[in-house]
Formats: sequence, structure tokens, C-alpha cells
Amino acid sequence: MFHEGYDALENFYLIKPDLVILDWMLPTISGIDLCKELKLANPSTPIIMLTAKSHDLDEITGFNSGADDYMRKPFNPKILLLRIKSLLSRKEKHQVKIDENSYLDLSKKQVFNNNSPINLSPKEYELLLYLGENKDRYFSREQLIEYIWGFDFDGDFRTVDTHITNLRKKLQLENLKNKRGIGYSLVSKK
Repeated sequence: MFHEGYDALENFYLIKPDLVILDWMLPTISGIDLCKELKLANPSTPIIMLTAKSHDLDEITGFNSGADDYMRKPFNPKILLLRIKSLLSRKEKHQVKIDENSYLDLSKKQVFNNNSPINLSPKEYELLLYLGENKDRYFSREQLIEYIWGFDFDGDFRTVDTHITNLRKKLQLENLKNKRGIGYSLVSKK
């Protein structure tokens, strides 16, 4: 639990939570701005916005910032728990399809290519999972470093290129694309 927005943002990259419960009124950065930042960092993480603000326009602002749900204070904790369960069950999946031949089995934390297990390093797995959960979205090296390696990474940013090359080789991924000056994406076949 974090009481300050910048602490929450920094730790979001380290903790990688399954769900975020966010208060609108935070010191140093508003819950609205923090919600936008968290959604940029990982669009698949559900966010519930809590607030004492009671106008419909406030609720619209909350949803437009990227919140997946919105609760006005005071609220019934049992209702909050039901909303948490609902959002987590929607997020819960057992496989992430990478391409027509490859998928991640989330329960086993294993990658399969043509139904054969492929050995990946922990960071290769995290990188592939992140790109697989955010298909067709391009991420810069800096964004991938922050999310996969964390804020405190002080190595070479080219480590992303090395991991991408390894994934392409190990899985024969033709849909793992890069756009010069933009970043990397796992592109859906259309």
C-alpha cells in the first residue's frame, strides 16, 4: 500500500500487481494522472478508482483516465471485493497466444512452440508475456526496461535487443516486429 503517487508508480514496475485500487486524491500526483501513467505502463492491469467526488462528470473523467471501475465513497467493502473478483476473473486466463505455433501457458509459466516446451530465461518469459498481453502495441526500449527490468536497472538498454533476438531465434517469431525509432511489438496476424 502506498500513500504517495510517485511511490506507487515506482513500485508498480517492481511489484507488477494483478490489480490496482487507486484513490483520486493523492499527494504529489493526482489519482487521475497516476491512472494514466499506470495504463501506459501496462494496459492489462485493472484499476479501480475510489473517490469522494460525486458528480457524473468526475466518474466520466475517471473512466477516461483508464480506470476499469469506479466507486464513490462511502462504499460497501463487500461490493468492492465483488468488483475486485470480477475484474480479476476477466483478466485471468490460462494461455496467451503468441502466434499460430506458439503460446504461453500461464499456469505452468512455460512457453510452447508446436506443442514442445521451449526454455526461456525469466526475463525472456516476462518480455514475451508483456508483449503477448499487449499485442499490436509498440513499446520503446525504455518502456520495456522500466516494466521488465525495473526503474533501478543500470545496465545497457541494448539488453532489450538481445532478448528480442533470442526470442526470435528460439520461437521462430515472424510477428515480433520493430519500428525504427518507435519500438517493439508482437503483431497479430490479420
